[in-house]
Amino acid sequence: MNHEALIGAQVELTAPDGRVFRFRVSALTPYAGETYAVLEHDAGDGQLLVTHIETDADGAPVFVVVGEDDIISAVLEKQVAMAIAQAMENTPEVDQDDEEEEHEHHHHHCGCGCHHHHGE
Repeated sequence: MNHEALIGAQVELTAPDGRVFRFRVSALTPYAGETYAVLEHDAGDGQLLVTHIETDADGAPVFVVVGEDDIISAVLEKQVAMAIAQAMENTPEVDQDDEEEEHEHHHHHCGCGCHHHHGE
């Protein structure tokens, strides 16, 4: 099963009382030799749910909610670290000379009618 294809997929989880909750797979995180899916609640309330991905008899993915706090914490910490690393890889390098030149030519209006250059 290709777990990467699950990112962004809509998932419905049924509570024991029969209520259905909709989530979106926001990230897949490997931890301790297993793959965990971090689900984000569709309501946009920022609620995250850590689930373990298993398969049913037909080979379809099944998301089993993780109840162990230590696993939840470890998976979320690893997800944050991976997101930071990815963001840093995607951040363009800023040429120091270009940055200094930009500051030299940027004017600031202070409201007193005069113009100041940054760095003066």
